[in-house]
Amino acid sequence: MLIIKKWFFCTLCLLLIVVPALSSSNEKKPSIDPQVENLLRAMSEYVGGFQQFTFHAESSVDTLLTGNQKLQILRSVDMFVKRPNRLRINIDDDKVDQEIYYDGKSITLYGKDENIYASLDVPPTIDEAMDYAIESYGLIAPMVDLLYENSYEILLEVAQSASYVGLSTVFGIECHHLAFRGEEADWQIWIENSKTPLPRKIVFTRKWVTGAPQSIAILNNWDSSTPIKESMFSFKVPEKAEKIEFLPANK
Repeated sequence: MLIIKKWFFCTLCLLLIVVPALSSSNEKKPSIDPQVENLLRAMSEYVGGFQQFTFHAESSVDTLLTGNQKLQILRSVDMFVKRPNRLRINIDDDKVDQEIYYDGKSITLYGKDENIYASLDVPPTIDEAMDYAIESYGLIAPMVDLLYENSYEILLEVAQSASYVGLSTVFGIECHHLAFRGEEADWQIWIENSKTPLPRKIVFTRKWVTGAPQSIAILNNWDSSTPIKESMFSFKVPEKAEKIEFLPANK
């Protein structure tokens, strides 16, 4: 029987919250540009203030094969969020076709190609549910950092430095380009330069992995006004679907 140990195929680019913090003996004082801090906080407060929102992301994820050959996997993600306790994520790429549901009581991952699913009882808010799923089961959902009401603290938690690169255009939208360095990975965020400081692009680089594979995501179709139907967050077991189990992170 197939056992899902973690949502490896769902990982997009922001793995920052599962990177361990530096020990006190090796800890260095972060070098954070105040402009970066202000822009990141503005983005966090703006998105964190949405009671509900949806967006679409088109991304590419580098995969390394034997012999260090690098392949690029294309991925499409649709996110539906209703605070404090509703979440739906649809993931479709060259390898998998999956759906993630959170209804305030449980998280369910459904693999449409294999017609299998696994459910996990979790705490009653998105923030708490994600913390529990990550810490206890090593589960990671696409762009999970952006789902937290205070993504600002999470995104800066493991940053050793952060700098302001300048203004840049992402598909016709002028954005502030921010660059961060961490112990295990570097990442970049492009934040819309307007009264609606939305994240428009994210790049994540695993710098100590051979070939420095990257994940790149373009975020668009943001909508915080159109009502989301409650049925979007309820998983109904498909006919002949097989239920499997998540394994705890320590196994």
